[in-house]
Amino acid sequence: MNVAGVVKDWLLIAFSWSVIKDTVTPINLFGYGLAFLGVAYYNHSKLQALKAKDAQKKAAQPDEESSRLLEEREGEGIGKRNESQK
Repeated sequence: MNVAGVVKDWLLIAFSWSVIKDTVTPINLFGYGLAFLGVAYYNHSKLQALKAKDAQKKAAQPDEESSRLLEEREGEGIGKRNESQK
């Protein structure tokens, strides 16, 4: 919501500058640029965190599958040992 508020402010500033012909000083432009960089960095870091989380999930899935296969094989091995002992 905070990011959406910043974007709304940019749109209002662009509107006031282009339609109403409000003046924009270099300090204003610097502040707008800084805000833009902050939003870009926020989105970049959020996207990287999502990618890392997805990669971690994908890495954990084969481990779960292989452990199930090992349990099945061990269960079959125990059954064969019990039959051979009888």
